[in-house]
Amino acid sequence: MKTWPALLLLLASHAAAAPLQFDLPRLDADEHIRLDQFQGQAVVLNFWASHCLPCIQELPILNAHAARQPKLAFIGIAIDTQTAAQAFLRSHPARYLQALASPSLLPIFGNKIKGLPYTVILTSEHRICTRRLGSADAAWLSKAVAACTRP
Repeated sequence: MKTWPALLLLLASHAAAAPLQFDLPRLDADEHIRLDQFQGQAVVLNFWASHCLPCIQELPILNAHAARQPKLAFIGIAIDTQTAAQAFLRSHPARYLQALASPSLLPIFGNKIKGLPYTVILTSEHRICTRRLGSADAAWLSKAVAACTRP
């Protein structure tokens, strides 16, 4: 019983937290991606790197899910150099927006150990709904998206 007040406090402080934000350079254009461009939309963020084998393995799952859910925003965020990330995408095309960031962005989205791959699903208010460190499989992604996009 002693854990309930602490849990409620944690949930209340998480719910009251300000919406997350970023402004990142796109990998495929001379533009930026801002999280506030997707106002009122849930967003799937997938952090990856060119040297990450699990990142390669989960890419077809992310591509397929993004194609099936065109109203859901998917953003890949390379924690890499621009050159390495662009070369990776030429070999392993992603069918959703791709941005570039430094590892310092990871803790802001709940990944204090900075491991990859890392997937975060944000609510339509751009607060963390759920997250996964390690490869996202199709079953987890479907369940997580459904849970995070319910009205």
